[in-house]
Amino acid sequence: MRRHMRSSVLLPCLVFLVTACGADALSGMERAASDDDARAPGEGVGGAPGADGDPPEREIESDYEAPVATGNVVWIANPKSGRVALVDASTLQVRTVEAGNGPTYLASVPGQAGDTTLVLNVLSEDATLLKATPQGITTTTFKTAKHANTLVFSADGRFAIAWADARKVPGAPRTEGFQDLTVLDLTAGTSTILAVGYRPVAVGFAEGQARAHAVTQDGVALVDVSGTPRVTKNVAISTTPNEDPGTRDVFVTKDGQRAFVRRDGSSAITVVDLDADTRADVTLTGPVTDLDLADTGERAVAVVRDTAEVAVLPIADPTNVTSVTVAGETIGSVAIAPGGTKALLYTNALAVERFSILDLGQGSALRTVRLYSPVLGIFSTPDAQHAVVLHDKTGGANGSPGAFSVVPIGQTLPAKIVATEAPPTAVATTNDRAIIAERDDATKVYGAYLARMPQLMVERYALASPPIAVGAVPGAKRVFVAQQHPEGRLTFIDLESGVARTLTGFELSSRVVDGSKP
Repeated sequence: MRRHMRSSVLLPCLVFLVTACGADALSGMERAASDDDARAPGEGVGGAPGADGDPPEREIESDYEAPVATGNVVWIANPKSGRVALVDASTLQVRTVEAGNGPTYLASVPGQAGDTTLVLNVLSEDATLLKATPQGITTTTFKTAKHANTLVFSADGRFAIAWADARKVPGAPRTEGFQDLTVLDLTAGTSTILAVGYRPVAVGFAEGQARAHAVTQDGVALVDVSGTPRVTKNVAISTTPNEDPGTRDVFVTKDGQRAFVRRDGSSAITVVDLDADTRADVTLTGPVTDLDLADTGERAVAVVRDTAEVAVLPIADPTNVTSVTVAGETIGSVAIAPGGTKALLYTNALAVERFSILDLGQGSALRTVRLYSPVLGIFSTPDAQHAVVLHDKTGGANGSPGAFSVVPIGQTLPAKIVATEAPPTAVATTNDRAIIAERDDATKVYGAYLARMPQLMVERYALASPPIAVGAVPGAKRVFVAQQHPEGRLTFIDLESGVARTLTGFELSSRVVDGSKP
């Protein structure tokens, strides 16, 4: 139920943020919706109402992006000073380097031998490639198109595409199409600006091919990057030219061969062959309220809330559908855990205190997990053995600002619920740890929770500044919380000892302070 590209796996961790500090590298399998989906975290979007008038599913994961970490370091940009700070998570040593004018959107570059990141400089309208070595930090600058605010990379890190996601530009006039993509060859040092369809919503590269694609409101544009980059064709995803693009989600498979289309209120999933330019419908038992693709590229899972149907569609043959009915449960959303073997089924349109786990391997075993607060969103660990469930705030005399549960999904064990002192705003997971941030600007309550798996032990850390991003650096055996502070602030928590150390003032000879005090 995410309305943007799948959140990337950074190192062996998964990261999801409400307020992002940068752009994330795509995993190669994207999902997209229209520019009408630019909403505040927690607002109801997507998913058509059920036949009985139930509200749509709330797609809260769309607001979660990954902070920028490479190897053992964390990169932080300062748009005002024009500098980027590089923090070693093991030694807490800080180095800074000049970027362009207004460095804002950071992304880690995959497939690199050393720590490498790319930053979009919004005022100088260019991008700076930063490579860290023991001797220093090297920089290379590339020209980009205007308004670029998002980055995506080929798996080997040779190519990047800088593009403008209109959902990050509230209030943009309809005459602003954000149609220019910039293809960067990071090896050759070249940049090429191309025009695609109106307002792209997802961009990615096909695995193992010199081809990229851009999902726009006009269809799917195919880009050849084998030589001088060029747009080779635009594939329509509908036979109806006047179809409202704001009512559909579009996924492109990992191999770049097919697009899967879900439309609000429609019982059909349209499968588009991008090479043959053909379309075929797979019809289910009612309006499809969510669709997810496994990160392995093997299957898609669709959910029909009105009939509690879960349909599994093999990517190789989408018409060979296997369906399961989750009797007695209300499910409208699905999240496929990493590895593609477990589907986590739930609803956040209604106050339901349960979710179900469907085994997508042999046997299709189904188990329902009892919780003690309605589900807002579910985030699996990379090994698919545990999950963090976010709960919304509850009203009444005994209500709480929010809560989360740590749930074993690889074993039949009960969940542990933890009440928070402010609404949860960010989640990052490794195989055996999770970091959950909370933030309430009205009450000035800020904190972070470290959860240990499989013990399900949770410890809270008070923060003096609003958290804006969380992440994990497993090589350094630490997680971090980036905070909103005029001098820059990062709190690192040791995964073994639980000791927290905070760096403040990245450009003022950084100092270690007590992270719970201003």
